[in-house]
Amino acid sequence: MKSGLVREIFMMALDSIRMNKLRSSLTILGIVIGVLTIVGMVAVIEGLNASFARQLEAMGSNLLFVSRFEPGIQFGRMPEELRRRRKIAFHDAEAVERSCPSVAAVTSEVTYFRFLPPARVKYMANEIENPEVSGTNHRYLQIYEEYTVDTGRFFTAAENLNKRDVCVIGAEIVDALFPNQSPLNKTIMLEGRKLMVIGTLAKIGKFMGRSRDSKMIIPTGTFRKFFPGEDDVTLIVKLKSGSNSETAKDEIINIMRLRRKVKVNQKNDFGVFTQDTIAGLYNQLTGAAFLVMIIISSIGLIVGGIGVMNIMLVSVKERTREIGLRKAIGARRIEIRNQFLYEAIVLTLSGGMVGVVCGILVSLLIKALSGLPVAVNPLSIMAALAVSTSVGLFFGIYPASQAAKLNPVDALHYE
Repeated sequence: MKSGLVREIFMMALDSIRMNKLRSSLTILGIVIGVLTIVGMVAVIEGLNASFARQLEAMGSNLLFVSRFEPGIQFGRMPEELRRRRKIAFHDAEAVERSCPSVAAVTSEVTYFRFLPPARVKYMANEIENPEVSGTNHRYLQIYEEYTVDTGRFFTAAENLNKRDVCVIGAEIVDALFPNQSPLNKTIMLEGRKLMVIGTLAKIGKFMGRSRDSKMIIPTGTFRKFFPGEDDVTLIVKLKSGSNSETAKDEIINIMRLRRKVKVNQKNDFGVFTQDTIAGLYNQLTGAAFLVMIIISSIGLIVGGIGVMNIMLVSVKERTREIGLRKAIGARRIEIRNQFLYEAIVLTLSGGMVGVVCGILVSLLIKALSGLPVAVNPLSIMAALAVSTSVGLFFGIYPASQAAKLNPVDALHYE
């Protein structure tokens, strides 16, 4: 077909849509919702994935984690064997560091968080609710490379051993409690317990809407003194440069089995995993969200496609005499078919474009309201437009074929 004729048919289809603006707008509503869902959700998921990857990378390289449970265990469906597992102990960190040749440093970490009523940290009249209070040892900054001391210093091994009442606080706590003064050597109150601020952490921002600067770090000895019931410990292990992670993992498993008196024929009653394991679990979660998004958007696209087919069949009926007249003056069946097919494609492509714009705006609104990272992927936009065009092609074939099959004599006499 010549390009001039294609352009003429396309313009005729466009004019037909312009003549029925309201009907056309309502017809493409399902397409708009489907494409909006694709673009908006992909932007959020891509943003979360990129942010999570950066967080893992910022944590430092060559890390292993030792915890009471393997990642991904559903606590609500936990079998008896898992419920009875002993917790990882604070002093396991020293044993792993001392006994494993591939290990450079180990820290134990446990977090205190109370939701109702919320935990509070106070300094005079100022206070902040629900900071992330972590009990750890002096190796923490050596392992978590993303955190650095801004002012003051970190606590020492002796302060940890002697259970000194000291802490290092994040930038958000500094801003809330000490807006116009230095926090160093000031005494703050954590749940009625006194702690002296010896250092502050440099600001690092948010992740998944939660501030990572609302953090308070205290020695494990002090943590155990303040919160004796909070002892579900995780070990974070940094490997020596050039060490093989599988070799290090085997070393850690061997020493932990010995310390926990696990018999030869028994499975491990603890988990040892890498950053890749955490990333894989996270990708499974976002993959499930992506699948739900595909299902929701598919429903919207199918509904929109059915609407397009219905309105095109109505359009064929309304324009039967026009079709007969065009055939009488020489229009071929393929030209009649293409006219209606292009009209369906223009309808759905227009809905796709509106959906793309709305999806981008929705993703930006989510970012503004929740603080979640978003990343608009050009590939998702291209895919959304391609899918919307395909919907118009698929659901427009039948009405276009019906129009092309009309007998010109019958069409001219149609009332």
